[in-house]
Amino acid sequence: MSVRPWPAPALLDGAMGTELERRGARMDAPLWSAHALVEAPEVVRAIHLDYLRAGAQVITTNTFRTHARNLAAGGRAHEAAALTELAVRLAREARDQFAADDAAAAAEVRIAGSISPLEDCFRPQDSPGVQSGPEHRAMAETLAAAGCDLLLVETMGRVDEAVTAVSAAARLGLPVWLAVVCRGDGRMLAGESLAELVAALRGLAVQALLVNCTDLAYLAAAIPALAGAAGQTDMLLGTYPHTGRAEAGGFVTHAVTAEVFAAEVARLARTTRLQLVGSCCGSTPAWTAALAEALYREKGSCAGARAALASLVPRRA
Repeated sequence: MSVRPWPAPALLDGAMGTELERRGARMDAPLWSAHALVEAPEVVRAIHLDYLRAGAQVITTNTFRTHARNLAAGGRAHEAAALTELAVRLAREARDQFAADDAAAAAEVRIAGSISPLEDCFRPQDSPGVQSGPEHRAMAETLAAAGCDLLLVETMGRVDEAVTAVSAAARLGLPVWLAVVCRGDGRMLAGESLAELVAALRGLAVQALLVNCTDLAYLAAAIPALAGAAGQTDMLLGTYPHTGRAEAGGFVTHAVTAEVFAAEVARLARTTRLQLVGSCCGSTPAWTAALAEALYREKGSCAGARAALASLVPRRA
């Protein structure tokens, strides 16, 4: 793959878990966002559709907590494959429904199958590391068979599990994207540098490398580190940070407005070679709409971004 300059970044969707909670869906431990697949699948489908109507060109499946390990605590480990397949079907149905609004845009929408850390994404010390391979392989195979267009290994906090999950996904012939969480110093949560990550990924087919679920303020260090680590590789680069900030009294969900968030992400996209941007925890379709407005001010830039994405990620039947 040879990366050419894009007219503007492709636009990813926003949060699923916090949006489910905002709309009244159950989000308690241990199943978290997986509850909605059992109890409110229509809400999951509606969220996907609303992100598409807001301008998202990539929607991500609600599979962040459908690993058998995650479901086991709720007595549903045996439903892992079925719930993962349902999540993919809901995303595909939303895309089909969106085609009634804009058939041309819907034809270029791509569905990313989310593959999450096996343990708490903000506690990388709990990760099973290289032992996670069989579980990530099972998830990747189910997502691929269900009809995702690409596999998104996301919210990884340490190198070994990230590389193990990518290795499992890369065997299936679909584009693989990897997104990692960074600290304020631009390193991954476990303390490893992005340069160490890129070195460990050598030889694996990774189409895109992103920073996600990271404080917007931390991108000042993380995005230059990302670009520097990627160097002369042909990986697409991107980010979808969360909307909040940790403060002394706890976590503030919306540290800035959607417009300020969008302006900063768009600025980073212009000043660094970012081809993929979106938003993470706390965001809503309104944040996606704000990003679309900030990104696509030049005539034809939105259509060009969609076409560039579609040319690199084939749509599955």
